Amino acid sequence: MELFTVNRYTEDLKKPKTGTEDTTNNEDEILQKLLQKAAKRKRKHKESEVIEAPVQEDAAPEEAETQTKEEPVEELEKPQEVVEELDVPSNDFQVLGDDGTAAKKKKVEMQLPSWLAHPTIIEGGILQPEEEIPASEAIDQLDYLEKTTCLALKQMKIKRLFPVQRQVIPWILEAHAKPAPFRPRDICVSAPTGSGKTLAFAIPIVQLLSQRVECKVRALIVLPVAELALQVYRVISALCSKTELEVCLLSKQHKLEDEQEKLVELYKGKYYSKVDIVVTTPGRLVDHLHATKGFCLKNLKFLIIDEADRIMDAVFQNWLYHLDSHVKETTDQLLAGTQAPLCYAELQSSFGKQPHKLLFSATLSQDPEKLQNLRLFQPRLFTTVFTMPVIKDVNGEDTNPETNPDQGQFVGKYTTPAELTEQFCVTELRLKPLTLFALVEKYQWKRFLCFTNSTDQASRLTFVMTSLFGRTTTKVAELSGNLSAHARKHALKDFAAGKINGLICSDALARGIDVADIDVVLSYEVPRHIKTHIHRVGRTARAGRKGTAVTLLTEQEQVAFKKLLSDVGKGLGEEISVSPDIEIQHAVNYKNALNSLRNRQQKEKGQKAALKKRVANQAMVHKKQEDLVTDRPLTLMEKLQIKASVKQAEVLSQKQTETIPKKRKTKPQPKATKKQLIAKKRKNIEN
Repeated sequence: MELFTVNRYTEDLKKPKTGTEDTTNNEDEILQKLLQKAAKRKRKHKESEVIEAPVQEDAAPEEAETQTKEEPVEELEKPQEVVEELDVPSNDFQVLGDDGTAAKKKKVEMQLPSWLAHPTIIEGGILQPEEEIPASEAIDQLDYLEKTTCLALKQMKIKRLFPVQRQVIPWILEAHAKPAPFRPRDICVSAPTGSGKTLAFAIPIVQLLSQRVECKVRALIVLPVAELALQVYRVISALCSKTELEVCLLSKQHKLEDEQEKLVELYKGKYYSKVDIVVTTPGRLVDHLHATKGFCLKNLKFLIIDEADRIMDAVFQNWLYHLDSHVKETTDQLLAGTQAPLCYAELQSSFGKQPHKLLFSATLSQDPEKLQNLRLFQPRLFTTVFTMPVIKDVNGEDTNPETNPDQGQFVGKYTTPAELTEQFCVTELRLKPLTLFALVEKYQWKRFLCFTNSTDQASRLTFVMTSLFGRTTTKVAELSGNLSAHARKHALKDFAAGKINGLICSDALARGIDVADIDVVLSYEVPRHIKTHIHRVGRTARAGRKGTAVTLLTEQEQVAFKKLLSDVGKGLGEEISVSPDIEIQHAVNYKNALNSLRNRQQKEKGQKAALKKRVANQAMVHKKQEDLVTDRPLTLMEKLQIKASVKQAEVLSQKQTETIPKKRKTKPQPKATKKQLIAKKRKNIEN
């Protein structure tokens, strides 16, 4: 049978057919030509994927030579194989406007702004407090630090500045020394926890505001939690001790009326500010913006946002709107919205009106949309990197991160201190509390933090660990959202004093809280996000000291946690283990602790049910008493009901009166005139 579909489009086969031999020869020739064309298309397709455009132009004659020297193809093939070869896309057609190259399309990657993709790298290295400080690094030798600042730092027992501080502090001071209308660029600092970010913005603010004449709020520092705000307030208060600057702390740990007295005072009908620097949380700031008369932010020169990635979340987005409406003097937005184009006229109009914005965080967001909402002016990014990561290209070749413009993430987004040692321990889920107890006993940790993912888990784990450590000298306590602010403060104070060896807490303590000399940070549960892990391990290895972080993992969690770390260029670290006989050794104590926990949970459940029932009964009794008491004032609803019933009664009475027949009334006759009266008298006389 002839291949009709092939013969129809073949120009070479126009000769008349003489016999069966000619038909078989024609079929063999057709098959060979088709197979040769298919092989050519395959070679061209492969070469176009690998070879770039300029290389292909040079290799054109070589391809022509290879096409002439082709390997012999088998003469007989199955028709099914021929049909499969025909499905290969053809490159023989001429494409109009094509230059002859068929390079593979590159994958479109996320493009970051230039200031995010090319940050200023702060290279510091390992800091060890026991080393002798070089003379050039002593605070007395730094010409940009004033004498009052040096005295305050010495009282705080600080002998030298950290790399972040040495880079950021002189840059801010130099930026504010420029003449008008050149305003300083806003900065973002992404550095590991414990690297000294607080002093990096506190020192230049205090020095620049120390020469002020009139007391006005010129610096606003916003932090996510009250505990962190208190910590920053103490640092700035210590720096301002040698100056005339006044600092105020605003948080929900104090009464609003007391804070209002510290903020403003009324003199001859006019409000005057009593503070220069305000340290606050977003919620408390909004309260004072609407409730405190005379609280003015028109003269704000600095806006510092610490832990910026958390404050920029949706929960705290509303505070910036309220702050912007109180800061701006014109109808234009100053703190939020779209940035105006850079020109000389814009610089002149905005000079001295917009505050200098400083953003600090260990896990700074790389989302340009979130950062754009803050309306940053020509921002600049500072980031600390101790080991530069090696970024691989698509072909597997190493590339320099500084010269790679297509990076999706900026360098140093998630950085940890170089003094930190990360480890992990694989265990079973049912033996996690016992493994935690065995690790503390094995390594004799005297000061440790243990993090969980929820407050309930922290409460249960504290109860079990207290039972297991009952016969030892180790004492543990809970620190979570279940406790009041006073109880958390008391627990932190006891932990700092050494009365408590370990704190089992939720992630509320994982940001910014500086607790000195922590031996190890334990993650009882795997963190849900890499940011949480960075802030957890950042509680140790602070200020140049060495520290250890240990994560407890099950076999199922190990794979997910390894992927979580590998996505940001980190590894699991060294694996540690405990004795496999821990369950046998502590079986009795562990069983008793779990039984006590079960009984406690049941008791708490019963107490909650009884409390709920008691509240419902009290509500019923109160309702009955309200029904019996008649002297109580009527509610608005009851007054409306009484009024409606009275009105309805009036309508019914009117209807009843309408149905009763009425007596006909005589029409009143008009009064008689004088003429009528005289005529009437005459008529009577005549009669």
